[in-house]
Amino acid sequence: MFYKPLMPGRHAKPKKPGELLLVPMIDIFSVLVTFLLMTAVFSRIAVIQLDLPSAAAGEPSEPEFRLEVIVRPEGLELTNGRESIAALPLVDGTYDLKNLAAMALALKKEHPAVDTASVLMAPEVEYDNLIQVMDAIRSADARTAAAAGLYASTVGADGQQTTIASGRVPLFTAVALGDAP
Repeated sequence: MFYKPLMPGRHAKPKKPGELLLVPMIDIFSVLVTFLLMTAVFSRIAVIQLDLPSAAAGEPSEPEFRLEVIVRPEGLELTNGRESIAALPLVDGTYDLKNLAAMALALKKEHPAVDTASVLMAPEVEYDNLIQVMDAIRSADARTAAAAGLYASTVGADGQQTTIASGRVPLFTAVALGDAP
């Protein structure tokens, strides 16, 4: 058997490699990025401003009243820093946030000028409970506050006195965090 070239007298030239076209690839990626951005779900991140002690603050002055809520696995304890105010045990395995909010409202009525509070957490308590306790002492429903005789009316910029009908009213808004003793 003899080998016969396809065209006599010509040698086969080496084939030139094919070119790589990037334009279609760029088009596909631009459509893909656009699709992903349009279908992405952006979650809201809530930010709560906290009071943290600093070394440059110097000698701290002792306030007349500062609410402390100690969160333990067996329940909540409210103190004023020196003596216990109340203890709220767990109700059906959860923290009694309704009574905590009611007590915070009563304490705010006794001390209207105070807006500071501390939440002291035991290490074995879940983070979600910290957020729920902070929410319970930071504000109250306006109708509940009005029924308790706190924030029953406000004076607007025009000098008119109006009754708060809905929304939330602030209680202890300057919250500091710490470890439970």
